[in-house]
Amino acid sequence: MGTHGDLGTTLKWKPPFPDMIEVFKTYTKKSINDAVSLINAPRRTSKYDVVSAWEALLDAKNPKELLTNKRLLAARAEINDEVEKHTHAPPKFSKDGKIAVLRIHSAAQVHPVIATRWAGHLSSKTLEIVLVANTGYLPGMVNFSCRIARSAQSRDSPVNTIESLKAVADLDTTGLVERMGQSFARGHKEASGGIVPAAAFEELMALMKIGEKPDPVQGGSPAKQKKEVAKPQKNNLMNYFGKK
Repeated sequence: MGTHGDLGTTLKWKPPFPDMIEVFKTYTKKSINDAVSLINAPRRTSKYDVVSAWEALLDAKNPKELLTNKRLLAARAEINDEVEKHTHAPPKFSKDGKIAVLRIHSAAQVHPVIATRWAGHLSSKTLEIVLVANTGYLPGMVNFSCRIARSAQSRDSPVNTIESLKAVADLDTTGLVERMGQSFARGHKEASGGIVPAAAFEELMALMKIGEKPDPVQGGSPAKQKKEVAKPQKNNLMNYFGKK
């Protein structure tokens, strides 16, 4: 359940990962997915209730038993409400269009869930990473989660969220990396994030040029260039939803 929950439903179960063929013959992927969701829910609440999840896991003889655990179900309902409350925060985009940033303020650990959700919806030729920043989880700190946009996952040049974050931070020459601390750009290449002081996070956003208009298109007649400058910002939200 741990490996399945971390790596998702599309993983091909080949070495070095465990052989799950017999497991999936006994329990459906849906039941395991639901069990993983329930186990994760208590720690995401504002109480960070890891104990309830641990006890439920120890008491259960199989994944199906977790699906009826009242404490887990209540925690998931609480998280679902919190996600729904904050998931509609409007994103802003970096000047180059590669990063979308959403800001929320929640005492619950819902920023990873919201990042995953938006990463599946936003789409453009340039977008690579969706970043959700939560200013309400720890006082004075910003907890943030990054996910690769689904539209970028099949590109020839793979996106590495950790390398992308570090590349932005390295643009600074005043010691920003040290000010952000050791919890910056942690995780793995497809799902990273961090916990950094609020002031340092704003410096990082400035380096990303979040909300700045893209440069005018180079070339063409002076009249065309003037017209391009007069146009509203092209980096707007509706450009990032896939056309049907």
